[in-house]
Amino acid sequence: MLCLKRLSTRLLLLTILWVSFISSIIGYTMWLNWELEASSAATKLISNVRTHAFRAAQFTEEQYPSFEFEREIHFIDEAMEELRVGDPWRPMVVPQTKEIQTQFEQVQKYWNHSLKPDLEKARATNTAIPANRLNYVSESLTTFNEAIEAYRWDFRWQLRYIQIFLIVIAFGSLGAIMYLLISWVIQPLGKLGEAIQRLSAGDLNFRIKNPGEDEIGEIAVGLNHMAERLKDSHYNLEQKVAEKTASVEEKNNHLAQLYEMISYLAQQRKQDDIVEGFVARITRHAQADGCAIWMLSGADQQLQLATVTGVGEPSEKALAGIRHLDGALARVINKGIPLQYSLSDLDSESSQALSDEGFSTVYAFPIRCATGEIGIFALLYREAPELTTQMIRLLESFAVHLGVAIESSNLIERDRQFAVVQERQLLAQGLHDSIAQALSYLNLQVQVLEMAIKDEDRSQVDETVSNIRTGVQDCYEDVRELLLNFRERVHKTGFVNGVKTVIDRFEAQSHVNARLIVNGSGAELTPNQKLQTIFIIQEALSNVRKHAQAQNVIVVINNNDDLSVSIEDDGVGVDPKLVEERRGQHVGLSIMAERAARIGATVNVEAGDDGGTRVSLYLSADARRQ
Repeated sequence: MLCLKRLSTRLLLLTILWVSFISSIIGYTMWLNWELEASSAATKLISNVRTHAFRAAQFTEEQYPSFEFEREIHFIDEAMEELRVGDPWRPMVVPQTKEIQTQFEQVQKYWNHSLKPDLEKARATNTAIPANRLNYVSESLTTFNEAIEAYRWDFRWQLRYIQIFLIVIAFGSLGAIMYLLISWVIQPLGKLGEAIQRLSAGDLNFRIKNPGEDEIGEIAVGLNHMAERLKDSHYNLEQKVAEKTASVEEKNNHLAQLYEMISYLAQQRKQDDIVEGFVARITRHAQADGCAIWMLSGADQQLQLATVTGVGEPSEKALAGIRHLDGALARVINKGIPLQYSLSDLDSESSQALSDEGFSTVYAFPIRCATGEIGIFALLYREAPELTTQMIRLLESFAVHLGVAIESSNLIERDRQFAVVQERQLLAQGLHDSIAQALSYLNLQVQVLEMAIKDEDRSQVDETVSNIRTGVQDCYEDVRELLLNFRERVHKTGFVNGVKTVIDRFEAQSHVNARLIVNGSGAELTPNQKLQTIFIIQEALSNVRKHAQAQNVIVVINNNDDLSVSIEDDGVGVDPKLVEERRGQHVGLSIMAERAARIGATVNVEAGDDGGTRVSLYLSADARRQ
């Protein structure tokens, strides 16, 4: 619902009324002009009818063509019909007054029933029309035209009156608008300007009286409230400055404490060193008389006292005896918020020991990290302190940072242990890839040597001894490389040459025909990708030598945007279900999968197209660029 007390509402209504009034006046003047134009067109047409009536009377004579006579008669008929019907769009309309319509009907009747038949008869008999008949028509049309002119004269005077009225209204509206602007806008704004000047000059007691209820009045009310607050601020500034200074000093002190604590906890230390340093600092920052920290351990979440300070030996023993989460400490962990306790309200051996030592109040805070609560630290006071909300939040922040530091220390220790395990795994893989394969080959050659000695086959003995010597030398070289870098060598001869070296060694050791096919000219592999791929090929060929009983092996390398390697033999084949069941127990398959995972590749072992076994390695273009 509109409120007329609002300045915007009054201005809107005033604008609507003014626009509506002007629109109505303009619409009315347009209608007057339309009426004048329509009646003017009617008078002109009546004059034309008079002229054509005299012409038709003249054309009744025989010397004039009959078509001219008929044209004049036709024009008068059409003119009479147009006067009767009218044409609003020209515009051309006979005024619809009773007097004018009666005169028009008489003229039309006289034409249709008297003058027109006489003219046609005169034309047919070649006789002249009496002059008095034409004079009567002329007088009738003149009278009809004068009636229309009288009608138009009334509208012209209305139009003049409206124009004069509009001039008067324009000047009157100007005065009314100026008056309203002065009373609604200019004077209130002047009061606001005066108030701002007075307030700017320091007169904080000045107020705007009777501000009103419109928008400017609301601004005035707001200015009065602002002046009141400025006055209050001015007279209480010293006290507020002191309060703000104390608050800033407290915050700066808290920031310094927080910085000191974070700097200490950010350093890598063992958990025992972390909690010892934390207790020393938190006791000083919180001005506590003592502090104790318990850590949660085990699946049953038992408490274990990590450190305590500021208490005597009986109290320390009592605090160390707390093992289970119950009572006050359980509420701290379950709610996850700090709680304050009075020792007189607690009924336990530890609270009694602390009370006997003179302590009265305990503040307990949960120690939390990303995985949840991992412990509790408690501040011990002999007299109940008044800890502010900011101090409580600071202590909560300390507890969180302590939990993060302890968790980080545990993660670092786990990472160190994982690194040791990973290094051992790499060493085991290196032993499998190098020494184990070499010893397996030497064992095979020793068996061949024993059979050759029994058969007294001198040439076989010499060949086997040469193979054993070569194997021992290769094993020696592998051991040297293993001692240097756990087999993490980079083949400086290039990827394809490295694969050829592996294949040549395989043929020499197993007497199996091996063929290498290389397609594509993709980018060079990184040292790690080249190393892991060659080791996977070597492991696949080792499995062929030990298990496949094959006669031929084909190694196909497709080196394009991505890399795919296929090692296929024509041996006894492989059962995919058996391979999947023994994947975790088969060292060679596990090593190939792990090496492929290190470079983002995949390895599959499946039956070949014509029997035998196919080992496939695929390295995508995205993984290759990483």
